[in-house]
Amino acid sequence: MMKHTLISLALAGSIAAPVTSAFAEESEPSWTFPGSVTVASDYIFRGQSQTWGEMTAQAGIEANHSSGFYFGFFGSNVSDEWLPGANLETDLYTGFRGSLPGGASEVGFDIGVVYYMYPGADWKESGFNPPAFPEGTTRASNLDSGEVYLALSYSGVTFKTGVMFTDYFGWNTNNSGVGIGFAGDLDAGVTGDTSGSYFYELNAAYEVAPGWTINGQVGKQIIHATTGMDIVYYKAGVTKALPSGFSISAFYSGTDEPDSYKGFLSLRNTVSDSDIAEGTFVASIGKSF
Repeated sequence: MMKHTLISLALAGSIAAPVTSAFAEESEPSWTFPGSVTVASDYIFRGQSQTWGEMTAQAGIEANHSSGFYFGFFGSNVSDEWLPGANLETDLYTGFRGSLPGGASEVGFDIGVVYYMYPGADWKESGFNPPAFPEGTTRASNLDSGEVYLALSYSGVTFKTGVMFTDYFGWNTNNSGVGIGFAGDLDAGVTGDTSGSYFYELNAAYEVAPGWTINGQVGKQIIHATTGMDIVYYKAGVTKALPSGFSISAFYSGTDEPDSYKGFLSLRNTVSDSDIAEGTFVASIGKSF
């Protein structure tokens, strides 16, 4: 979105002085539609690999209104080793961006809601079922999840937080209870209703040379009504802008590696294992349009 804002400002600055401001406002489009496609060596979400350490292809597009209202779509492949029955993640989101009024106008805000969807995914597809779903279970077992979020940004630093208003990716005592699914720590697991899970994080990005940006992140995911499942995550890396909207990036992603995520057994075959939250380097190439 920032790229499109800068383009609009450059065009406005090139208009001759006698042109009225009303004409300038009319010449600016009410809607813009930025998008991107990316190929990366892994898909890391809050410190955890969503692709079981494998490559990912991702795409997204937004519709941004000049008022600050926006809505968008994001899609990525995922692994059913980690997300039972899932091969695809499709997210829909909407919100409003702007700046605080008065003397705080340099502070930007972004408030919105995102719904994570996994077509065809179901915890009943787990290789550990049964006995994870005893006869008569009525609780929803899909992975689709909703989250509201708020972000505040100033001078290249952004604080973001969000709260789940659904179960945390379908986790409940039927499929992720204590002693069921976390081989690295059998005392870890879900003890109640995971809705209300929340995260908070700091993100920073600074251009240190033309086309070169360093970026970092540190945050924590709190999973409600669980034991041993909260996770601290962080990453640091660099992005290089290339001609024609392309960019390449590399970053290191790490966590505090709770024992519960070590030796995590595949939900597809119950045999393969992965340290799902271990530190890793990720490289990617993408194009914005």
